[in-house]
Amino acid sequence: MRKRDLEILKSLEKFKVLTRDQIAALHFNHNANPHINANRVLKRLRDTGYIQANTDRSFHQYIYFNNPSLIKTDSQKIEHYLMIAQTYVDMLKYSQVRQFHIETLIPDFKLIPDVFAQWLNKNWFIECQNSLYTSKQLYKKLDKYVQYYESEEWKNKSISETCFPNVLIIGKVNLKFKSDDYPFKVKQVREIEDLSKAIEEAKRVKYKQFKVENGIQSNGLLKMKG
Repeated sequence: MRKRDLEILKSLEKFKVLTRDQIAALHFNHNANPHINANRVLKRLRDTGYIQANTDRSFHQYIYFNNPSLIKTDSQKIEHYLMIAQTYVDMLKYSQVRQFHIETLIPDFKLIPDVFAQWLNKNWFIECQNSLYTSKQLYKKLDKYVQYYESEEWKNKSISETCFPNVLIIGKVNLKFKSDDYPFKVKQVREIEDLSKAIEEAKRVKYKQFKVENGIQSNGLLKMKG
């Protein structure tokens, strides 16, 4: 089995299910024709029994699972896991994702973030919601993060010693809440792309600070001392 084949199987194990486009983005993005190459490799992996596909999706591309699969191929959580995977794919467009842990239980608080990630030099708890939150559901979820924050147990979990992770809620938005009401940073967006302007601005500020700290002029030359 080729190295890329193993990497695809590893991705399917991590995310449980992926679309063809997601697999192409993760493993064929340097190819001239990523979708064509992905189709060819996925067909070979299906023919040899390493993966399986759900082809019963009218007007939608096939979705792929390992064989055997970690979830039922008609599971009600498929769209949720696909959204988590798409979040990862979208994050990679802006920066390397150093960690991306899916549905890791935080004991004692009955808190299971959809994702814990390290991205853009920050730690993140990410909630992917492909259906509308009711106000009760949203506040209940955020209250668990508040309880976890106030316990300070997160300081001993190799999450962060000084700063609680940002909480990012991605998906359908039907409720506005005051982020200032929470002792940590919390934001609600439809998709990662909604953060693009803030990400680019943060990068510009960071680069400007880097130039000042290293004595680099606007023309790219080092300032001469003396």
